[in-house]
Amino acid sequence: MTEQYTVRRARSADATAIAAVHVTSWREAYAGRIPDEVLDGMDVAERAAIWRRLLAGEVPGEAGAVWVAELAGDVIGFASAGRCRDDDAIPGRRELYAIYVLEADYGTGAGDLLLDAALGDEAASLWVLEDNPRARAFYRRHGFDADGAVKTQTVDGVPIREVRLVRTPPHGT
Repeated sequence: MTEQYTVRRARSADATAIAAVHVTSWREAYAGRIPDEVLDGMDVAERAAIWRRLLAGEVPGEAGAVWVAELAGDVIGFASAGRCRDDDAIPGRRELYAIYVLEADYGTGAGDLLLDAALGDEAASLWVLEDNPRARAFYRRHGFDADGAVKTQTVDGVPIREVRLVRTPPHGT
């Protein structure tokens, strides 16, 4: 029998597993897009400490709600979402803060499950690396389109250009 992916709300005890997915998935997805020294400098223990604080609610509003995807009890992905943080946010719009799945689990539906848990079919926005065609295609399949907004974020001193994608609910409601 094929094992199924399950999605559940993250708990504080998931911090290390989320951090491991976070670091590994960045290295897999952003190789050649973000400088190697940035990716090589990512540390699971440091990320775990941050996730532990976020999941414990010690940094209010920063993580939003967090979900994990599991396969055979192992965390293979995570997503977080909450209120839209953009200065020009439309009232009621949610924002997908992060969604990552390990490369070995691409195309399995785990990302779809995480996105559905995080956003359902609500109006939402997200920021995605401009040069990330795989992620942009994933979001397009889920009804997201670029709205023209662009920003440059600095990660470890390296400028990263991102574009905003938005989705309205079915039938514009």
